Amino acid sequence: MMQETHPKTFSVEEIELTPNPRSVKFILDQKVIDSGSKTIEEGGYLETDTFASNMFALEIVDVVYLRENFVSVTLSSADLWVVFKDKVENIIEADLGKYEDGDDEVSSSILDDFDKEKYPHLADEEKVIIIDALLDSSIRPALANDGGGLEVIEVEGHIVRIRYQGACGGCPSATGGTLRVIENHLRSQLDPEIKVHTYL
Repeated sequence: MMQETHPKTFSVEEIELTPNPRSVKFILDQKVIDSGSKTIEEGGYLETDTFASNMFALEIVDVVYLRENFVSVTLSSADLWVVFKDKVENIIEADLGKYEDGDDEVSSSILDDFDKEKYPHLADEEKVIIIDALLDSSIRPALANDGGGLEVIEVEGHIVRIRYQGACGGCPSATGGTLRVIENHLRSQLDPEIKVHTYL
């Protein structure tokens, strides 16, 4: 009698290095999440999530970031990839299931009717919504190409606090060049007084 085998849900089509040497981006043959993104950290997942449980059971994984059709995995040290790349790929192909919508992300259509002159007068909570929508339409797709993302933690007046996700967390260029690009973009689109800080 033949044993039934479960077909693989996902196949890794390509493996890309990212600007962060501790992170590797695994590109899949289909979407892992329909919209938004998902960050999974040690202890931040349900026990029923076999994929996350097995990934963190390796005891070398810092963070897993999912978006569109890729999984970005950050290890505690770049040197560990030599030993663990195949093992991480096997867990992705054996255990990864499709996630429902990720963490809340705002539709960029909110920007269609938005008058930038009004931005400085908005409440901080409303500023977060506008900044999120702007980042969705411009910055996040570029960060996704490198296996990462960012989340807006809070806006306080002119100060915007962000947290990098996936490969962008701990990447040397994230605190320098990338941060300036984000700040300059928000200044040109919304308010020349904006200052962007990373939130640890």
